Amino acid sequence: MARAKLSQRRIFAFWYPLALSWLMMSVGDPVVNAGITRLPHPELELAAFGVAQPIAILMESPIIYMLGATVALVRNRAMYQLVQRFMVHLSILMTVLSAALYFTPAYHIMTRPLLGLSDEVAAAARPAMQLLLLWPAAIGARRFLQGILIRHGYTRYIALGALCRLGALITTMAVGVWSGGLSGAVLGGLAMVLSVIIEALAIAWWALPVVRAHIKARKESPDQQEADMTYAGLWRFYLPLAATDVMRVISRPLVVAGIARSAMPATSLAAFPVAFGLGMLFSSPMRAFHEVVIALFHDNVSYLALRRFVVTAGAFLSIIMALLVFTPLDKVYFTTLLGAPPEILPLAALGSQIMAPFAFLLAWQNLYRGRLIKRRATRYIQFGMAVNLISMVIALIVGVAVGMASGIVVGTAAVVIAHIVEAMVLHAANRPTRMLSAIQPTHA
Repeated sequence: MARAKLSQRRIFAFWYPLALSWLMMSVGDPVVNAGITRLPHPELELAAFGVAQPIAILMESPIIYMLGATVALVRNRAMYQLVQRFMVHLSILMTVLSAALYFTPAYHIMTRPLLGLSDEVAAAARPAMQLLLLWPAAIGARRFLQGILIRHGYTRYIALGALCRLGALITTMAVGVWSGGLSGAVLGGLAMVLSVIIEALAIAWWALPVVRAHIKARKESPDQQEADMTYAGLWRFYLPLAATDVMRVISRPLVVAGIARSAMPATSLAAFPVAFGLGMLFSSPMRAFHEVVIALFHDNVSYLALRRFVVTAGAFLSIIMALLVFTPLDKVYFTTLLGAPPEILPLAALGSQIMAPFAFLLAWQNLYRGRLIKRRATRYIQFGMAVNLISMVIALIVGVAVGMASGIVVGTAAVVIAHIVEAMVLHAANRPTRMLSAIQPTHA
C-alpha cells in the first residue's frame, strides 16, 4: 500500500509541539538564575550552581539520545522490551557513576586540581550535585517514553510534559525564594530534579496507555515477534550516540578556556553567555527535527519534503535573529529585556551577530543526523561530532595565537566554524544513500 504524500502541513503539525518543548526548556535556566539572585550571597551561589549544572548535564549526557533511539528502533513488542532493558541498565550505570563522583573523595579531585575551584564554591556546589543524583534515571525513563509517544504521533504530549516541567520549576523556585530556607545553589538543584521527575511522571501517565494499545495489545505476525538486533548490537548502535552528546557537552568548557586566553577576557567571558544563549534560544526548535526526521522519513520523496521544511524553518529563524541583532532592536533585547551591563553590550551584540546563522546550521545537522539514525549508521554521527570538536579546538588555538580578536569573536566564531565543518561531514556521510528509494532495516 502506497504511503500518503508527506505534506508541509503534516510536518509542521508533528514538529511544532516538539519545538515548543525545546523552547520551554530553554527558559528554565533564566528562571533558576533569577531565583538565585534574589537569595543571600548571589555571587557565590550563582558560581556554585554554574558548576553543579554543567557537571550534572555531563553525567546525564549519555542518556540524551535515548529518545531518538526509541523512535528509530521500537517497532514491536520485542524491541520495546529490549530498548527498555537497555534504558534501565544505562540509567543505573550513570546513577552509580554520579554517586561515586558526588559522594566520595573523587569530588575533591574533580573540583580542586581539575577545575581549580575555591573551597567555598566547591562546598556550595556539592549539595546541589547530590540532589541531582536521580536526574539521569528520571531523564532516561522520560526520554524512552517520549520516544514511544513521538513514534506513534502523540507529539502534543511532549509539549504538555515540558509545560509541567516548567511549571514545577517556577513553583519550586518561587516557594524557595519566598521561604528563604535553602541556599541558592541547593534550591536550583532541587528545582531541576523535581521538575524533571514531575515531567517524567506526566509523560508516563500519557505514554503507558499508548504502550498498551500500540505495542502490548497489538497482534504481530511471526516475523514481527523477534527483536531487530541483539542486546550487544544495541550497545554498538547506541554508544556512538552517547559519545556524541558527551563531546557536545565538553565543547562548552573548551570555548570558555579559549575565550579566557584571548583579548579582553573578562568582558568577553561575561558577554559570551548572553550571545550564546540568544543563539541557543533561536536554534532550540531545530533540535526537534532530529526526532521528526526519524519518525517521518521513509523514502526519497518524504526526505525531500522534510529537507524543504527543515531548511526553510532554519533559514527563517536565522533571518529573524539577524534582524534582531543587526538592527536597533538589539538594544531593546540586551538593555530592556535582559538588563545586561553597559560594558558588555558591544561584545554581546558582536557575538550575537556571529551566532546568527546557528539555527540554519543546526537545522541541516539534525536533518542529516535523523537520516543517519534511521539508517542505523550512528558511527558517522559520532565522527561528525569528533570533527566538530577538533575544528573548534583548532579555531580556538588559531584565534588565541593570532591575538588580534577579542575573546567573544574567537569563541563564537569557533562555534560557528565547528558546526559548519560538522554539517559538511554529515552531508558527505549521507551522499551514498541519495538514490535509495526506501529504508531497509539491518540486523545486528
